[in-house]
Amino acid sequence: MKQTLFTIFGLALICAACTQKPLQEVHLKGTLKNFSPVETMRIETPEGYILRETVEIKTDSSNFFDITIPLDHPTYFRLGRNTLYLSPGDDLTMEVDLNDPNAALFNGTGAEANRYLRAKPFPKGGSYIPNVNLMDHPDFDEVIERLEKVVENANLQLDSLRNVSEHFKKLEKGRIQFDAANTLQSYGFYASWMKKMSDEDAKSFKDSADTYFKPVVEAYLKDSNDPDYLHLDTYRGLSQSVLKQFGTSQVNQELVDFIEASNLCYGLASMGPVKQVLEQRAEVEAKIQSEKYKRVIGKAFHKYEVLEPGNLAPNLTFSALEGQQVRLSDFKGQMVVIDVWATWCGPCKNEAPFFEELAQKYSDKPIHFISISIDSNKKAWQRYLDEHPKTSQQFICNRSEFKSYELFGVPRFIVIDNDGKFIDAFAPAPSNPDFEKLISEQL
Repeated sequence: MKQTLFTIFGLALICAACTQKPLQEVHLKGTLKNFSPVETMRIETPEGYILRETVEIKTDSSNFFDITIPLDHPTYFRLGRNTLYLSPGDDLTMEVDLNDPNAALFNGTGAEANRYLRAKPFPKGGSYIPNVNLMDHPDFDEVIERLEKVVENANLQLDSLRNVSEHFKKLEKGRIQFDAANTLQSYGFYASWMKKMSDEDAKSFKDSADTYFKPVVEAYLKDSNDPDYLHLDTYRGLSQSVLKQFGTSQVNQELVDFIEASNLCYGLASMGPVKQVLEQRAEVEAKIQSEKYKRVIGKAFHKYEVLEPGNLAPNLTFSALEGQQVRLSDFKGQMVVIDVWATWCGPCKNEAPFFEELAQKYSDKPIHFISISIDSNKKAWQRYLDEHPKTSQQFICNRSEFKSYELFGVPRFIVIDNDGKFIDAFAPAPSNPDFEKLISEQL
């Protein structure tokens, strides 16, 4: 009898375990080297990519972090130049160095997929360009042969994985093909640069390469008409090529809707909710069929409502050269003109002389010209200012401070009135006469 009861009780536990839902979260802990104390991990779903959604990671004085992330389905994330693949129930200990993605260490549940992704090519680097070896200037046929070998080895490495899902393997097999296509599409640019060609010769060389590689690129993209691949950064970068290859009438409608929504929201992030973008929104929403991407567009525009003229500017906290903390609200009572920039940003440096000229010109007016760097390397920022003295007031802060400002890129220029309200959260560049006109009209 006891044995029978034990057996029934055991079966009940097994059944309960079978019906129990999987953990809807991921546990991550470890160290981040050369990252900011407050770092963001980008969510790489198609919706997350368009909306620029992130997960915040805060590290302590020893660069250690410990977080739990709600997650109900496997998802790619971008942390610096490392791509992570996380599934519900993963429990990972990790060490990631911003300056050396291949040196990342992963242990625990979900580790194998993330170890594999350490060597994932970076799309903007031409994917497999380093592997096909440009230094000895191979001819086009040899480029194709070398690439085939790289693809073969990449597939063998992927096939050797044992503790990953079939879905992960499907996506990563697709990535191998798309990286190969991206390599050939990028080859003309990189090779002409390596050969130090003139602009005219480089254009001719790139055109010849594109023409020669076209059928091979098409072969690598032959199975790409699948919206599941929108979770891959390389595929999103090739989406226009996929559309061109299959044609609007044949390509999956979700890809068409993604492209339309993505282009619209890119314009929104770059220019703000200006008239041109608002008019484009109505046109795009009339074209797309997916309710999902209509909702994404609605969410994107909703985020920008706080930035409309007349709304109170969210407060900011930043540090002066001497180290003291300053808040945007400290400037209330006078107009504030903000230049958001970074030492690694070429366009920022090009606009700086125009900004400084206006700071000097209006130095006797009730207006503050402040430059806020989002450099993660404070010493690099200090060295740059030592070499390039400024008229405007200089500050630095973590990029995450500008989360409510929907900071997409730099430089970004913001004008705030003496009540702390937005005049223009997406002001023209200082080199544009409209920038000074905007300021002078408010004085």
